[in-house]
Amino acid sequence: MSITAESLADLWRELLRVPHVRPDADFFDLGGDSFQAVQLASLVSRRFGVEADPDLAFDRPGLAEQAAWIAAQAVADPAPAPVPGAALSTQQEDFLIWMDEGAVRRDIGAITIATRIRDAFDTEMFARALGEVVRRHEALRTVCRSDGDGLRVETLDELPPDVAEVRAQGATEEERLADALAIAERERTRLSDLTRDPMVRALVITLGDDDQVLVLSVHHFVTDGWSMGIVLRETALAYSAFRTGSPSPLRPVELTYGSYCAWTRTRWEVNRPYWDAALDGVPNALVPFPGRLPTDRYTWRAHPFTVEAETAGRLRETAKAYGATPFMAVTACWSAVLAAWTGLDDLVVMSPAPGRTEPAHNGLVGCLVQSLVLRIDASDAPGRAELLARVRRTVLGATSHQLHAYQDVRPRVPYPSRIHYESWGQPPNFPGLRSEPFPLSRLQENLVWHAPPGERDLSAPWLVVEEQRDGSLRASVVYNGFGFAPETAARLAELFTAETAAFLAELA
Repeated sequence: MSITAESLADLWRELLRVPHVRPDADFFDLGGDSFQAVQLASLVSRRFGVEADPDLAFDRPGLAEQAAWIAAQAVADPAPAPVPGAALSTQQEDFLIWMDEGAVRRDIGAITIATRIRDAFDTEMFARALGEVVRRHEALRTVCRSDGDGLRVETLDELPPDVAEVRAQGATEEERLADALAIAERERTRLSDLTRDPMVRALVITLGDDDQVLVLSVHHFVTDGWSMGIVLRETALAYSAFRTGSPSPLRPVELTYGSYCAWTRTRWEVNRPYWDAALDGVPNALVPFPGRLPTDRYTWRAHPFTVEAETAGRLRETAKAYGATPFMAVTACWSAVLAAWTGLDDLVVMSPAPGRTEPAHNGLVGCLVQSLVLRIDASDAPGRAELLARVRRTVLGATSHQLHAYQDVRPRVPYPSRIHYESWGQPPNFPGLRSEPFPLSRLQENLVWHAPPGERDLSAPWLVVEEQRDGSLRASVVYNGFGFAPETAARLAELFTAETAAFLAELA
């Protein structure tokens, strides 16, 4: 291999965590995905001094192809290094605006995970371990203070988590499990006071001897789904050390959350021209949307359904054959459903991206998630292959420019449909102890929010898709319970299932 190819192979091994990379290796065959394609582009840009984007992996998945492209590029200035200082992420900036834009202050609530621990468990020791993690990550010590202009954000030196215990009631194990589930659901949707309460809280529900459910909640203002896995894992590491009388194995983070946010802010202006062009003349909502009822309130409801493993497998293979990801294929199918339902050909879909554009970001805890607005062109009745190609171009463009000022974008597109495709992570458990996931709905169905004064809610139903271990896709059509009837969501789910079958038949 050439020197460039050998150096690139080192990046692949680091990123994909594989022991060997052959000269004829394929990035996606070794386990790469769209998220790692973003990180690869950043690593290549830094190491080789070229301007790479995620297209590098999609258009040139082979190691030799990538090395040849890198060698042909002119040397460019390296990307700026993270700079010190405290700042908020773009999602936090938008949360501050969203919370205060109505007549009554809104609260986005907490992200919650639950795990059942079938082992001896010391709640006091757990609280000590969780406190270590809070001290380690500055985002978890963030608070909001009220002032005359709204909310002011501070990072405290100490902000101990709130850890409580409760015993499930019932004469039988089934009754105690049912009570534990009800308690966990109440805890998941319990709102905290951002100006007073800790951002991190945990509830230990005792079921019996050496049997308990741990419910861990962190306010969404300071965390995202990726970060929750880090918090649980690091707490377990500290807990295991304390249990043996050892000091905490956790060390201060090398890259602080404030430094990360300050660096991303430098990218906002760099990426602004892309978003100004992409959203020029964009519709602010999917209007008309048949079945939408007039309302100024919203609360989330879900219609669940399943894409069987065989169909999901064919979807993955078909996407790969067209140089796309499963997310792109699902987005194309959902866009086709939206176009047929509304009669619109200028569709706006919002999807979250991790915001972790470099491997150094993977261990950070905070609200790093980016909200990407995808403007899908469904004009001129494109065939399904053409629609997938358009979606692919849109997703790659948005992902390449994902570090942007979403608080400036949302007012332009306040009511997109949304699509969440989740393929990362494992079900929550507590490493070091016998534990297993505890089933807990992720949708906060009892929270009610209000549209800004004088406005109607124009939100559109959206799609959540989660990959399962058996290869199937667990999906839901999520909708405003005040704005749509359950039958509308059920019909959209049926149409998505039918469109997926037609997509596979046409692109086979």
